[in-house]
Amino acid sequence: MKIFYVLVLVGIIVSSACTRDSNSNTKDHLPSTETMMSWISDIEAQGYRRPGWPADEWTEKWAVDMFKALGLEDITLDPIDVTRWEEREWSLTVWPKGHPDKVITLASWPIPLSKPVKELTAELVLSPSPEDVQAGTIAVVEYPLMEMPQAHIRDDVATWSYDPEGEFNTLSQVLPMGERFQKIMDPEAEAGAAAYLGILNFPWQTDKYYVPYDSKPRDIPGLYLSRNEGRRLLDMMEDGPVMARLSVDAGLTRTVNNNVYATLPGRSDEWLVIGSHHDGPWNSAVEDASGVAMVMAQAQYWSRVPAKERPHNMLFLLTGGHMSGGAGLHDFAEKHKDFLSNDVVAEIHLEHIALAAKVVDGQLVPTDKPEVRWWFTSYIPRLERIVGRAICREDLTRSLMMPSTGWPRPDAKRPPTDASVFFFTTPVVSLLAAPMYLFDPADRMNMVDEKSLLPVSRAVIDIVQELGSETAKSLRAGQYTPPRSERLSSGCDDLNSMPN
Repeated sequence: MKIFYVLVLVGIIVSSACTRDSNSNTKDHLPSTETMMSWISDIEAQGYRRPGWPADEWTEKWAVDMFKALGLEDITLDPIDVTRWEEREWSLTVWPKGHPDKVITLASWPIPLSKPVKELTAELVLSPSPEDVQAGTIAVVEYPLMEMPQAHIRDDVATWSYDPEGEFNTLSQVLPMGERFQKIMDPEAEAGAAAYLGILNFPWQTDKYYVPYDSKPRDIPGLYLSRNEGRRLLDMMEDGPVMARLSVDAGLTRTVNNNVYATLPGRSDEWLVIGSHHDGPWNSAVEDASGVAMVMAQAQYWSRVPAKERPHNMLFLLTGGHMSGGAGLHDFAEKHKDFLSNDVVAEIHLEHIALAAKVVDGQLVPTDKPEVRWWFTSYIPRLERIVGRAICREDLTRSLMMPSTGWPRPDAKRPPTDASVFFFTTPVVSLLAAPMYLFDPADRMNMVDEKSLLPVSRAVIDIVQELGSETAKSLRAGQYTPPRSERLSSGCDDLNSMPN
């Protein structure tokens, strides 16, 4: 353990010394890009980082050790209850009805939280909608991801945007969710299906999709198929009735994870919270080893700044159980509701420093472009201006300032981010990228937007520094109820004239 601390401290010292060599505009004391990438790599290398799995427990310990090495105070491991899901064995065989001698095996993968079954045999029925489900049969459903033209998001959803190259005019983003979000197989189960087969009509070939992750066990078994395997099945079904036999052995237990947090004193009695989550569905470099590294970069930076130069007290938060219905987020928000409501100036949440990907020969390949950056920001003009100015200073292209309510559905009372429930109690800036591969094992080190690590870190420092002139009361006093009477102009020219 002593060797670990020495190595961590040496790395911190070296990264601080080398920072300006890596980028002349880098603020003092930030870790270098290389250091942040090494943190992400170390976390990613531990394996699947699901709640209750060894890799996530390792990450919690790593965070505690890092906080200690940085000299943070009040380091806390706060236990939370989570659902641990683990796939073990599964199989899917199909054959034309009446011809069991023509059986074939299809590659598949268990749907998370679906019901284990030793063996189930039933007829397959193509079910484009729940109304097509026949009780007692296996529903076959083609399931695509949503795709959204960014011109629509910019013009009809976002409150502000920064896109100096005009890419949003033609860019269409494939999101990592379908229209049902977490309720992928629920309508078929409610309609009486005995089981569910979901054909993943994604742009790339995959049968591994870690959704749902809301911690709610389902009432029927389910398997995912890739587009190619799904095509084999549909071709067989076009020739006549088809029978299927499936089995799923998966473990579903309750266990304990931890929220990990630590503090630094500042010059005011109020607080800023900087957070992310530490678990993920796979090795998950983007989701969310990159977020952990971003929080740790802020912890390093502000630990090297004298307390009198920190605008407020600071709390660095890494929640657990994101892949268990956001358990850590909800637990922290409930336990610290009064603190968040009265003492916190703002919460800054950092998720997914991601490259956009393209598909080549059915496989995901990273591009050299950042995935569209969503900055979900509370409805406070002063805060919107602070965030916009930071984005412009660091030239964080492909940025959209997103609303905290009313999206992706008009009745949404909170945004689709890990910071969602914080919006009810405190001003929030929640950075999120949503690449299409977010819940796929393809989320590895090559998907991390390495070039953005330092610029985003510097932008967050700018936001923190500008919030130094605010109090919890003063910032909340400017909150408005949407829609605003006048939309903000896109780009950077009018930021200084934004009303307070």
